[in-house]
Amino acid sequence: MNFYILDQDPACIPVLQDLIETDFDNSLVGYSSDTISAYTEILQLRVDILFISFEQQLKDGIDFIGQLKGVHSNPRIIMTSNGSASIIKSRAYNSGVDLFIEKPLNLTEVRHLIRLISSAAKMTKKMRIINDISSSDATPLKHPQLSHRLQMDAVNSILRFLGILSETKNEDIIKIITVMVDQKITFSNINFERDLHLGGHQKNIVFQRVRRVLRIGLTNLAIMCIDYPENDILLEYANALFEYKNIHNEIQRIENQNQEKIQISIQHFFDGLLNESMKNS
Repeated sequence: MNFYILDQDPACIPVLQDLIETDFDNSLVGYSSDTISAYTEILQLRVDILFISFEQQLKDGIDFIGQLKGVHSNPRIIMTSNGSASIIKSRAYNSGVDLFIEKPLNLTEVRHLIRLISSAAKMTKKMRIINDISSSDATPLKHPQLSHRLQMDAVNSILRFLGILSETKNEDIIKIITVMVDQKITFSNINFERDLHLGGHQKNIVFQRVRRVLRIGLTNLAIMCIDYPENDILLEYANALFEYKNIHNEIQRIENQNQEKIQISIQHFFDGLLNESMKNS
């Protein structure tokens, strides 16, 4: 089973990881101390079981669970909390939490509960696979989470193709495109302050980082166009993501024929990335 931990207490993460990976069938695929990065990663990763603390900065753990359910991401959930107020427990279970554990953690109890919820998750997964196979009308369009995952897989494939999937500041691109995929909106309709908690100055800083990463992708794509000028996929990506004129200018720059500064349109790139991901998902 794939586990993810969202907890502001850094001391909890290695403790929980040891308990989780006691069973060789379990692995920790990610962890975070903030809800923004956790949201992006959970939608990208195949998370079966989520460990989440009630105490979070921007929103409490229960509100975060609601955000996940809003995009049909439904891992099994173990919630931890520093308090034991009955109203918190009631809210947690009503939101879909499977188990509620108070801190400080009793390691023997947690190990036992991990074993129980892992077994339940495995059984649910097997039943879902059987149901999908036996259901004649089971299609990706009728499973929003599967459709979302396929589209994000396509996004990652395109970024990998451009050679920027592993770039340090790649997470800015992933966060922005995830909002667009979730809400089915174009770049111009993103509410950066509400959805990404970016004010005007912060947004400009993020855009600068994105442009630097896209500059690398533009150069990589131009080099591929030089090597394979008749490749239809390259030409399609050139126009859809960067506009062909920019690829042409970059090719000339590489070949020392042109020093004209290239203006990369972030909006054009993200709208193109969204459209291409829909074609390939």
